[in-house]
Amino acid sequence: MSSKLPSSFLSVSIIVALMLATTEPVTSQKTTSFDFQNFTSGQSDLIMQGSTAILPNGVMALTNPTNPNTGRVLYSNSVPIWDRTTGHVASFIASFSFVVEDYQGYMPADGIIFFLASHDTVIPPNSGGKYLGVVDVQNAFNQFVGVEFDSYANQYDPKYPHIGIDVNSLISRRTTTWNKVSGSLVKVNIIYDPLSKQLMVASTNNNGPISTIAHAVDLKAVLPENVKVGLSASITSNGRQTQHIHSWSFTSTLA
Repeated sequence: MSSKLPSSFLSVSIIVALMLATTEPVTSQKTTSFDFQNFTSGQSDLIMQGSTAILPNGVMALTNPTNPNTGRVLYSNSVPIWDRTTGHVASFIASFSFVVEDYQGYMPADGIIFFLASHDTVIPPNSGGKYLGVVDVQNAFNQFVGVEFDSYANQYDPKYPHIGIDVNSLISRRTTTWNKVSGSLVKVNIIYDPLSKQLMVASTNNNGPISTIAHAVDLKAVLPENVKVGLSASITSNGRQTQHIHSWSFTSTLA
C-alpha cells in the first residue's frame, strides 16, 4: 500500500537537510544531532557491529559480500525519543545516502534498513539475510521501528523491490515501490512529526523519480524512552550484494 505525502514535504526535507549539513555533533537532555559526510576508522561516536567496516575512500561497508554476514552501525549516544513525565514525543529527521550493488551473479538480497531500537540493542540471533539484522525470527517480540529498502521479495513482501515502514516486524505496515538501480546512489530523508504521529519518507536514486511513503506510528506506544538509531544489512550464502553508506545525518528534539 502506498501513501501520498503533503506537497510541502520534499521542500521541508531539502531545507532541513541543508541545515543539518552545518550542524556539529551535539547531545543534550532534549536534543541529539550528528552529521557524517564520510567515515573514518576509530570514530568514537559510532558503534560498529558485526561485519561493518570503513573503506579507504571514507565509505562504510555494512557487509562483506564474499561470505554470509550481518553488519550494523549505531550512533553511540542514546536518543531520548519520549518523556514519561510529560508524555511528550520527539520530532526527528534522518538523512542518509547509500549504494546497494549486485554481486557477481548472486541473487540480489536483501537490502538495508534504518531503525530505532532499545538503547542496548545488539545484533539479534537468527537475524541474518531477510531479517536484516534487526529481527530474531525465533523471538515473538522484536521491538523496533524501521524504514527498509528491500531488494528481494520474500513471501510476506510485495513482489518487487520496495520501501517499507516497519513496526516490530518486517511485514511492513506500509510499502511503496523502490526504484532500485544497482550501483546508484540513493538519497533518503525520513521525518517524524509527533503531533500527527506521521513517519514520512522520501528517497531518490541520483536524478531518478522520487519515492514517497508515510504512515502513522505512535513511538511512545512502541519504543522505550531512550533508543539507539542505526543502519543494518545482512547477506546469506545465496543472496549477496554490497551495501555502502556514504553519509548519515540525524537530528531529534524532545520539547
